[in-house]
Amino acid sequence: MITLTDVNKIYRTKTIETQALENVNLHIGEGEFVSIMGPSGCGKSTLLNIIGLLDTPTSGKVELVGKDVAGLSDKALAALRNQTLGFVFQSFHLISSLNVIDNVMVPLMYRSGAGDKRALAREALEKVGLSHRLHHMPAQLSGGQAQRVAIARAIVGDPKIILADEPCGNLDSRMGAEIMELLHGLNRYEKRTIVMVTHNEEQAAATDRIVHFFDGRQVK
Repeated sequence: MITLTDVNKIYRTKTIETQALENVNLHIGEGEFVSIMGPSGCGKSTLLNIIGLLDTPTSGKVELVGKDVAGLSDKALAALRNQTLGFVFQSFHLISSLNVIDNVMVPLMYRSGAGDKRALAREALEKVGLSHRLHHMPAQLSGGQAQRVAIARAIVGDPKIILADEPCGNLDSRMGAEIMELLHGLNRYEKRTIVMVTHNEEQAAATDRIVHFFDGRQVK
């Protein structure tokens, strides 16, 4: 499903060279729920960006759903990202000028032949328990509701993989537990592969596997 082989990522400026990832070898199987843990600045978000085709490694190989992504055109990468991946961020990243259902429809705007986009968005919102909030604006939502909208947006295109970067980081413990229950349901009942970056040891312990990073290296 997801395979990284000897992946390195180096950021360079005129005076400084920073190794964000060093010789990462990681395989995540179909249907797994994997947590990525480590201190701030250890490369977790860089790893997620590379898996999510938002960044490219300096060296090494990245395979997604059996495809070696090296050499794919920007258009092909965008299509693979749109069809295969759903993203959930700590700060929700909702568009403030769009209501709930229009926010959820955004990924479908880049996809031809997606059927009735509004019906698909409504279905995704039903799955996250927000079918009664279709026409609310983001400013009218609680943090937990906003993250539910973000998850609906992530799943509306029926992706095989969900990448979640600190999905409960801005939520209180009760709302965080509700979001984790929702993610576990998507993994367990819809067989979606989930890769989650988190600082929360309790939430990580409830997933299938924890991968630890330190200074850009996978330590166990």
